[in-house]
Amino acid sequence: MTTPRRRRAVVDRPGSNVALDLFVLDQHLGALLDTALAPAGLTATLYAVYSQLGRGPLTPGQLSEHLGVRPTTLSGYLKAMERDGHAIRTRNARDGRSRLVELTDAGHAKVEECRPLFRSTVRRLDRAIGSAADVAAAREILARLDDAIIGTLADLGSDRPAENRPRET
Repeated sequence: MTTPRRRRAVVDRPGSNVALDLFVLDQHLGALLDTALAPAGLTATLYAVYSQLGRGPLTPGQLSEHLGVRPTTLSGYLKAMERDGHAIRTRNARDGRSRLVELTDAGHAKVEECRPLFRSTVRRLDRAIGSAADVAAAREILARLDDAIIGTLADLGSDRPAENRPRET
């Protein structure tokens, strides 16, 4: 059973736009996931970094691209993870100029601590959306939105500030 829709201050408001709606939804989702992951001491964004590294070593550039996180922001997260003993950087054997980031045993343990909190919250969110078909339809729309955003970003290309462009590391 889904929760009845409440009108929001921004979403569904006349004169709003899809960009602002997505921004507000991102803030709400961040708050939901931050709350769910708080018992494990991680934020949603930091858990995203941990979970991607839990699949295997990546370069910072690959992480930035996978997660859509600015390289400067990602650098701060990686430094904190290294300081906590949850990640290490090693020379990339394929390209000696770059580094690979990987989780330590303590980092993998943190992922395992967070995973049930995250999955439980996603299941609750999926139930609130509705049927499996409703969830699949929502994900299809999100994929179309992502394609549209990436395409629009590519169209802006040269107008994008250099510090916001992903760089290879």
